[in-house]
Amino acid sequence: MKRRSLVSKPRDQHTERWLVSYADYMTLAFALFVVLYAVHASRTGLRQPVMEGVQQALGQLGSRPEQTGAMEREGQPALPVSELPVASSSANSLHQLKLELGNTLAPLTERQLAGIEQGTHELVLTLDGSLLFAQGSALLRGNSDAVFSALMPVLGQDTHFIHVRGFTDSIAVSNELYDSNWQLSAERARAVLEQLQQKGIAPQRLRLEAYGQYRPAETAQRREAGRAPQRRVEIAIAAERWQPPSPPPARPPEPDQKEGIQVYELPGGGIRITNDRITP
Repeated sequence: MKRRSLVSKPRDQHTERWLVSYADYMTLAFALFVVLYAVHASRTGLRQPVMEGVQQALGQLGSRPEQTGAMEREGQPALPVSELPVASSSANSLHQLKLELGNTLAPLTERQLAGIEQGTHELVLTLDGSLLFAQGSALLRGNSDAVFSALMPVLGQDTHFIHVRGFTDSIAVSNELYDSNWQLSAERARAVLEQLQQKGIAPQRLRLEAYGQYRPAETAQRREAGRAPQRRVEIAIAAERWQPPSPPPARPPEPDQKEGIQVYELPGGGIRITNDRITP
Protein backbone atom coordinates (compact mmCIF):
# COMPACT_ATOMS: atom_id res chain seq x y z
CA MET A 1 0.00 0.00 0.00
CA LYS A 2 1.16 3.50 -0.87
CA ARG A 3 1.54 6.00 1.86
CA ARG A 4 -0.76 8.92 1.73
CA SER A 5 0.99 12.21 1.71
CA LEU A 6 0.33 14.17 4.84
CA VAL A 7 1.10 17.43 3.01
CA SER A 8 -1.92 18.71 1.05
CA LYS A 9 -1.36 19.74 -2.53
CA PRO A 10 -1.55 23.49 -3.14
CA ARG A 11 -4.73 24.62 -4.88
CA ASP A 12 -4.69 26.44 -8.19
CA GLN A 13 -4.28 30.15 -7.47
CA HIS A 14 -5.60 31.26 -10.92
CA THR A 15 -9.21 30.16 -10.60
CA GLU A 16 -10.46 33.80 -10.78
CA ARG A 17 -8.61 34.74 -13.96
CA TRP A 18 -11.93 35.52 -15.66
CA LEU A 19 -12.11 38.73 -13.63
CA VAL A 20 -9.22 40.13 -15.65
CA SER A 21 -10.99 39.44 -18.94
CA TYR A 22 -14.21 40.91 -17.56
CA ALA A 23 -12.41 44.09 -16.47
CA ASP A 24 -10.81 44.43 -19.91
CA TYR A 25 -14.21 44.04 -21.53
CA MET A 26 -15.76 46.74 -19.33
CA THR A 27 -12.87 49.09 -20.05
CA LEU A 28 -13.25 48.63 -23.80
CA ALA A 29 -17.03 49.10 -23.59
CA PHE A 30 -16.57 52.32 -21.60
CA ALA A 31 -14.03 53.62 -24.13
CA LEU A 32 -16.44 52.79 -26.98
CA PHE A 33 -19.28 54.79 -25.41
CA VAL A 34 -16.94 57.73 -24.76
CA VAL A 35 -15.95 57.75 -28.43
CA LEU A 36 -19.58 57.55 -29.56
CA TYR A 37 -20.50 60.44 -27.28
CA ALA A 38 -17.62 62.52 -28.57
CA VAL A 39 -18.57 61.83 -32.18
CA HIS A 40 -22.10 63.07 -31.60
CA ALA A 41 -21.06 66.02 -29.47
CA SER A 42 -22.26 69.37 -30.72
CA ARG A 43 -18.88 71.07 -30.57
CA THR A 44 -17.01 70.86 -33.84
CA GLY A 45 -13.66 71.35 -32.12
CA LEU A 46 -14.17 68.10 -30.17
CA ARG A 47 -15.51 66.11 -33.09
CA GLN A 48 -12.64 66.83 -35.47
CA PRO A 49 -9.76 65.21 -33.50
CA VAL A 50 -11.94 62.25 -32.55
CA MET A 51 -12.78 61.51 -36.17
CA GLU A 52 -9.12 61.78 -37.11
CA GLY A 53 -8.19 59.38 -34.30
CA VAL A 54 -10.79 56.86 -35.47
CA GLN A 55 -9.48 57.07 -39.01
CA GLN A 56 -5.90 56.49 -37.84
CA ALA A 57 -6.97 53.52 -35.71
CA LEU A 58 -8.87 51.92 -38.59
CA GLY A 59 -5.91 52.49 -40.88
CA GLN A 60 -3.56 50.77 -38.46
CA LEU A 61 -5.88 47.77 -38.24
CA GLY A 62 -5.85 47.45 -42.01
CA SER A 63 -9.61 47.74 -42.33
CA ARG A 64 -10.00 51.41 -43.15
CA PRO A 65 -13.42 51.89 -44.75
CA GLU A 66 -14.22 53.98 -47.77
CA GLN A 67 -14.26 57.61 -46.61
CA THR A 68 -17.69 58.91 -47.47
CA GLY A 69 -20.26 60.99 -45.68
CA ALA A 70 -18.84 62.42 -42.48
CA MET A 71 -15.28 61.12 -43.19
CA GLU A 72 -13.88 62.63 -46.36
CA ARG A 73 -10.59 62.20 -48.11
CA GLU A 74 -7.27 63.35 -46.71
CA GLY A 75 -6.84 67.09 -46.58
CA GLN A 76 -10.59 67.67 -46.35
CA PRO A 77 -12.54 68.41 -43.16
CA ALA A 78 -14.02 65.25 -41.61
CA LEU A 79 -17.48 66.74 -41.18
CA PRO A 80 -20.78 66.36 -42.99
CA VAL A 81 -21.28 68.89 -45.74
CA SER A 82 -24.29 70.38 -43.96
CA GLU A 83 -22.20 71.14 -40.87
CA LEU A 84 -19.20 72.79 -42.55
CA PRO A 85 -18.65 76.38 -41.41
CA VAL A 86 -20.14 78.90 -43.85
CA ALA A 87 -18.39 82.19 -44.56
CA SER A 88 -20.28 85.31 -43.62
CA SER A 89 -22.20 86.57 -46.64
CA SER A 90 -22.56 90.04 -45.14
CA ALA A 91 -18.82 90.76 -45.25
CA ASN A 92 -18.61 89.53 -48.84
CA SER A 93 -21.62 91.60 -49.78
CA LEU A 94 -20.14 94.77 -48.25
CA HIS A 95 -16.86 94.15 -50.03
CA GLN A 96 -18.69 93.78 -53.32
CA LEU A 97 -20.59 97.01 -52.67
CA LYS A 98 -17.29 98.75 -51.92
CA LEU A 99 -15.87 97.69 -55.27
CA GLU A 100 -18.96 98.83 -57.15
CA LEU A 101 -19.10 102.18 -55.34
CA GLY A 102 -15.40 102.68 -56.00
CA ASN A 103 -15.94 102.25 -59.73
CA THR A 104 -19.04 104.45 -59.74
CA LEU A 105 -17.56 107.31 -57.70
CA ALA A 106 -14.03 107.17 -59.10
CA PRO A 107 -14.17 110.77 -60.44
CA LEU A 108 -15.26 112.06 -57.01
CA THR A 109 -12.77 110.00 -55.00
CA GLU A 110 -9.91 111.23 -57.20
CA ARG A 111 -10.88 114.82 -56.37
CA GLN A 112 -11.29 113.88 -52.67
CA LEU A 113 -14.98 114.80 -52.76
CA ALA A 114 -15.98 111.29 -51.69
CA GLY A 115 -14.42 108.50 -49.65
CA ILE A 116 -15.23 104.83 -49.03
CA GLU A 117 -14.14 102.94 -45.92
CA GLN A 118 -15.14 99.41 -44.93
CA GLY A 119 -15.31 98.47 -41.27
CA THR A 120 -16.27 95.33 -39.44
CA HIS A 121 -20.00 96.01 -39.32
CA GLU A 122 -20.61 98.65 -42.00
CA LEU A 123 -19.43 100.29 -45.20
CA VAL A 124 -19.21 104.08 -44.90
CA LEU A 125 -19.56 106.33 -47.95
CA THR A 126 -18.50 109.91 -47.12
CA LEU A 127 -19.71 112.79 -49.33
CA ASP A 128 -18.12 116.20 -48.98
CA GLY A 129 -20.57 118.87 -47.85
CA SER A 130 -19.60 121.22 -50.68
CA LEU A 131 -20.67 118.56 -53.17
CA LEU A 132 -24.26 118.59 -51.92
CA PHE A 133 -24.87 121.82 -49.98
CA ALA A 134 -23.89 125.44 -49.87
CA GLN A 135 -22.13 126.66 -46.74
CA GLY A 136 -24.55 127.02 -43.83
CA SER A 137 -27.43 125.51 -45.85
CA ALA A 138 -29.28 122.20 -45.97
CA LEU A 139 -30.79 122.69 -49.44
CA LEU A 140 -29.44 120.23 -51.98
CA ARG A 141 -27.62 121.68 -54.93
CA GLY A 142 -28.67 120.95 -58.49
CA ASN A 143 -25.74 118.64 -59.23
CA SER A 144 -26.63 116.41 -56.27
CA ASP A 145 -29.29 114.65 -58.35
CA ALA A 146 -26.59 113.20 -60.59
CA VAL A 147 -24.75 111.87 -57.55
CA PHE A 148 -27.79 110.05 -56.16
CA SER A 149 -28.75 108.74 -59.60
CA ALA A 150 -25.29 107.17 -59.85
CA LEU A 151 -25.65 105.63 -56.38
CA MET A 152 -29.05 104.07 -56.92
CA PRO A 153 -27.95 101.09 -59.07
CA VAL A 154 -25.64 100.09 -56.22
CA LEU A 155 -27.69 100.98 -53.13
CA GLY A 156 -30.99 99.77 -54.55
CA GLN A 157 -29.83 96.27 -55.45
CA ASP A 158 -29.65 94.95 -51.89
CA THR A 159 -31.56 95.15 -48.60
CA HIS A 160 -28.87 96.39 -46.20
CA PHE A 161 -29.92 98.98 -43.63
CA ILE A 162 -28.67 102.48 -44.48
CA HIS A 163 -27.73 105.08 -41.84
CA VAL A 164 -27.62 108.68 -43.11
CA ARG A 165 -25.44 110.83 -40.83
CA GLY A 166 -25.12 114.60 -40.89
CA PHE A 167 -22.11 116.59 -39.63
CA THR A 168 -21.04 120.24 -39.43
CA ASP A 169 -17.87 122.11 -38.61
CA SER A 170 -17.16 123.84 -35.30
CA ILE A 171 -18.45 127.29 -36.38
CA ALA A 172 -21.74 127.94 -34.58
CA VAL A 173 -24.69 128.71 -36.84
CA SER A 174 -27.72 130.74 -35.77
CA ASN A 175 -30.02 132.30 -38.34
CA GLU A 176 -33.64 132.39 -39.34
CA LEU A 177 -33.46 128.82 -40.72
CA TYR A 178 -31.29 126.87 -38.27
CA ASP A 179 -30.94 127.46 -34.56
CA SER A 180 -27.85 125.31 -34.03
CA ASN A 181 -25.40 122.96 -35.67
CA TRP A 182 -27.54 120.09 -34.39
CA GLN A 183 -30.46 121.25 -36.49
CA LEU A 184 -28.27 121.98 -39.51
CA SER A 185 -26.72 118.51 -39.46
CA ALA A 186 -30.14 116.91 -38.95
CA GLU A 187 -31.63 118.84 -41.87
CA ARG A 188 -28.76 117.84 -44.14
CA ALA A 189 -29.18 114.19 -43.21
CA ARG A 190 -32.94 114.49 -43.73
CA ALA A 191 -32.46 115.97 -47.19
CA VAL A 192 -30.20 113.09 -48.24
CA LEU A 193 -32.52 110.49 -46.66
CA GLU A 194 -35.57 111.84 -48.47
CA GLN A 195 -33.64 111.95 -51.72
CA LEU A 196 -32.74 108.27 -51.35
CA GLN A 197 -36.36 107.44 -50.58
CA GLN A 198 -37.56 109.33 -53.65
CA LYS A 199 -35.06 107.43 -55.77
CA GLY A 200 -36.56 104.09 -54.67
CA ILE A 201 -34.90 103.03 -51.41
CA ALA A 202 -37.43 101.40 -49.07
CA PRO A 203 -38.02 103.74 -46.09
CA GLN A 204 -37.80 100.77 -43.71
CA ARG A 205 -34.08 100.52 -44.57
CA LEU A 206 -33.30 104.15 -43.74
CA ARG A 207 -32.20 105.74 -40.46
CA LEU A 208 -31.30 109.37 -39.71
CA GLU A 209 -28.47 110.41 -37.39
CA ALA A 210 -27.24 113.93 -36.61
CA TYR A 211 -23.99 114.72 -34.79
CA GLY A 212 -23.45 118.44 -35.33
CA GLN A 213 -19.83 119.41 -34.73
CA TYR A 214 -19.29 116.81 -31.99
CA ARG A 215 -17.87 113.99 -34.11
CA PRO A 216 -15.06 115.38 -36.31
CA ALA A 217 -13.40 113.36 -39.03
CA GLU A 218 -10.88 110.92 -37.60
CA THR A 219 -8.36 110.57 -40.43
CA ALA A 220 -5.23 112.70 -40.29
CA GLN A 221 -5.75 113.85 -43.88
CA ARG A 222 -9.12 115.34 -43.01
CA ARG A 223 -7.83 116.98 -39.85
CA GLU A 224 -5.05 118.69 -41.76
CA ALA A 225 -7.51 119.97 -44.38
CA GLY A 226 -9.28 122.14 -41.80
CA ARG A 227 -12.98 122.58 -41.20
CA ALA A 228 -14.18 121.93 -44.77
CA PRO A 229 -14.08 118.11 -44.56
CA GLN A 230 -16.09 118.26 -41.32
CA ARG A 231 -19.09 119.56 -43.27
CA ARG A 232 -19.99 116.16 -44.64
CA VAL A 233 -22.72 113.56 -44.96
CA GLU A 234 -22.08 109.87 -44.43
CA ILE A 235 -24.13 107.06 -45.94
CA ALA A 236 -23.32 104.02 -43.80
CA ILE A 237 -24.40 100.65 -45.25
CA ALA A 238 -24.83 98.27 -42.31
CA ALA A 239 -24.07 94.56 -42.44
CA GLU A 240 -27.57 93.76 -41.16
CA ARG A 241 -30.29 93.32 -43.74
CA TRP A 242 -33.93 94.33 -43.75
CA GLN A 243 -36.35 91.49 -44.33
CA PRO A 244 -39.46 92.61 -46.22
CA PRO A 245 -42.59 91.28 -44.51
CA SER A 246 -44.36 88.52 -46.36
CA PRO A 247 -47.75 89.54 -47.76
CA PRO A 248 -50.73 88.17 -45.82
CA PRO A 249 -52.51 85.29 -47.52
CA ALA A 250 -55.55 86.21 -49.50
CA ARG A 251 -58.75 85.16 -47.75
CA PRO A 252 -61.71 84.74 -50.09
CA PRO A 253 -65.09 85.62 -48.62
CA GLU A 254 -66.73 82.70 -46.90
CA PRO A 255 -69.81 81.41 -48.68
CA ASP A 256 -71.90 81.36 -45.52
CA GLN A 257 -71.60 85.14 -45.04
CA LYS A 258 -74.12 87.66 -46.33
CA GLU A 259 -73.15 91.04 -47.74
CA GLY A 260 -75.14 94.21 -48.14
CA ILE A 261 -77.90 95.66 -45.99
CA GLN A 262 -79.38 93.17 -43.52
CA VAL A 263 -82.59 93.50 -41.50
CA TYR A 264 -82.94 91.57 -38.21
CA GLU A 265 -85.94 91.29 -35.91
CA LEU A 266 -85.06 91.94 -32.27
CA PRO A 267 -86.46 89.61 -29.56
CA GLY A 268 -88.20 92.44 -27.68
CA GLY A 269 -89.74 93.93 -30.77
CA GLY A 270 -88.39 96.22 -33.44
CA ILE A 271 -85.85 95.68 -36.16
CA ARG A 272 -82.12 96.27 -36.68
CA ILE A 273 -80.77 97.44 -40.04
CA THR A 274 -77.03 97.02 -40.68
CA ASN A 275 -74.60 96.55 -43.56
CA ASP A 276 -72.10 94.47 -41.55
CA ARG A 277 -71.18 91.04 -42.74
CA ILE A 278 -72.81 88.75 -40.19
CA THR A 279 -72.78 84.99 -40.24
CA PRO A 280 -76.36 83.69 -39.85
